[in-house]
Amino acid sequence: MKKKPLIALIGTGGTIAGSAPSRTQSARYLPASVGVEAIVDGIPELRENYAVSLAQPFQLASYDMAPRQWMQLLGVVGAALADPAVDGAIITHGTDTLEETAFFLHLSLDTIKPAVLVGAMRPSTAYSADGPANILDAFRVASDGGACGRGCLVVMNGRIHGARDVSKRHVSSVEAFDSGLAGAVGEVSDQQVRWFQRAWRPPVLSLDLRAELPRVDIVASYAGSDAVALEACVKAGARGIVHAGLGNGNAPPGVREALQTLVNKGVALGRCSRWIPGGLTRNSTMFDDDRLGIWTAGALPPHKLRIAMMVAIAHGLKGSDVQAWLDRVVEPASTA
Repeated sequence: MKKKPLIALIGTGGTIAGSAPSRTQSARYLPASVGVEAIVDGIPELRENYAVSLAQPFQLASYDMAPRQWMQLLGVVGAALADPAVDGAIITHGTDTLEETAFFLHLSLDTIKPAVLVGAMRPSTAYSADGPANILDAFRVASDGGACGRGCLVVMNGRIHGARDVSKRHVSSVEAFDSGLAGAVGEVSDQQVRWFQRAWRPPVLSLDLRAELPRVDIVASYAGSDAVALEACVKAGARGIVHAGLGNGNAPPGVREALQTLVNKGVALGRCSRWIPGGLTRNSTMFDDDRLGIWTAGALPPHKLRIAMMVAIAHGLKGSDVQAWLDRVVEPASTA
């Protein structure tokens, strides 16, 4: 008899574990109200085809997820995948911050084994629940050899996304997640996996699980904005600031001067564009990033640049070493 793949299923809550008073309700429900064991029991095919180990480190709506839960989850997932018998791990998660948790693990989880985040846009009690199909797809991906060496993946609605590029782009549709210009890395159809892109991930930075991640805040520019928000974040103890700039990372007059003095005050500064696609120009006509010690990361959006800065600072990288690592986060190393 063929040995069943052993998959660690780690529940954290979210809509995929949500319930509503009526099966016709899909938008008004209580998230994080069904345990991971009940989710598995509701999908008989899982135990038929896989050996499953279960863990439930916490039960949250993902809008309640915070850096301390990321660190806790890093420990739980890392320990599960360190077991030689375990083939892969799946983390059930709410969709509001799913891409953030995925990217954090992508940068800090040191393993070639698959780690797959999966969520749902509709609660488990709804007639139209998408969770069971997404979980079945996630198990198939986590047990596929082609998933190895890709870092953290997200499986939703038949698509496999890389943690670097995936974003939630719709409030309620089951097609809420996509990877923008980069595209999905693969798909699952009738439990068959097809890969579109080669396996690649950036260098992982190890973290002390006993430590807290540093505070890094996001400050967005807009027409007529000034330095009030920047100054408030610094006063609150931010170790770093992500400036979500206009267009190609630009800043209006009221913000420019304050940004250019942040690094001298001991506050790390990362620069990116304000929620629009396209790779940022480093050393632009407005910002001499090399001279000012500003970090950039291509097309990373603000919330992901924030996570990368948190990980880099927590690991102990400094100055140009951070920029060299960020360059590897957004682009594979040259093989020429």
